[in-house]
Amino acid sequence: MIKKINKIESKVEVDYLLITGYLNIDNKYFIDEIEKGIQQDNNENFKTNVKGYMTSWKYFVQNINFIKVLLPLFDYLDSLKNIKKCSLGSAWGIKESFGNYTASHDHAPNYLSGIIYLNDHTQTLLFPEIKKEFKPKQNFFILFSSFLIHKTIRNTANMDKYAISFNLNQGH
Repeated sequence: MIKKINKIESKVEVDYLLITGYLNIDNKYFIDEIEKGIQQDNNENFKTNVKGYMTSWKYFVQNINFIKVLLPLFDYLDSLKNIKKCSLGSAWGIKESFGNYTASHDHAPNYLSGIIYLNDHTQTLLFPEIKKEFKPKQNFFILFSSFLIHKTIRNTANMDKYAISFNLNQGH
C-alpha cells in the first residue's frame, strides 16, 4: 500500500541534431515510385500520422537508387564526432494532396530521422519545440534527432507534395 506519492515535473535541456542541405536526386523516378507504392495493398494511406497517402514503411529500404541518395549523408555522419554508427531502418514515400497533413509526432525510439522533398511546396514542416519551420524545396533534406516532435500544416495548395521519410537506427 502506498502511503504518500510525490510528483516532480521539470524540463530538461537536451542536445539534438538538425542538419539540412540539398541532395542530387532523380525526382521524377521517386515520385513515380511513390505513386506505385501508394496503390499497393500494403500501403499506409491515411492509417498513420500521415493524414494523406503513404507507401509501406519499408518501401524504399531495399531500393538501390534510394540507398545511393543516402550514401553521401552516411559519409557526412561518419565524419562527425559524437554521432553513432547507424543504418537504414525504414523509408517510405508520402504524397499529401489538398487538405492532407501530418499530425504531431516523433520517431522515437529511432536514432535519427529524415525527410527528402521531391518538389517545391508551400506546406510548412514545423518543429515546435525548437521553433524551426521549413518550406519544402525540391531536393532539400532535413536530418534530425528522432525524438523531436514535428508536424505539417494542412496542404492548402492545389498541388501534391511528395517526399521520402526515413529512420536511421544505431548500429550497422
